[in-house]
Amino acid sequence: MSNEPIVKRRTSKHKAAVVMDVIKGKTTAAELAREYDLTASEVDGLIEEAQCKMANGFRALPNEPQ
Repeated sequence: MSNEPIVKRRTSKHKAAVVMDVIKGKTTAAELAREYDLTASEVDGLIEEAQCKMANGFRALPNEPQ
């Protein structure tokens, strides 16, 4: 056994699924945090990141800075 900390990494598909559940109203951020062993601030961060990236997708030049 090693004493190295366990690194939790989320795939982009997993992040999208978590955020979509909140957006669709299927669950709350607090419920997702418990279910996926995340903190509430991590879930909120995922939601904010998704909102920024969605807004970028609607721009005429998607990679332009805000």
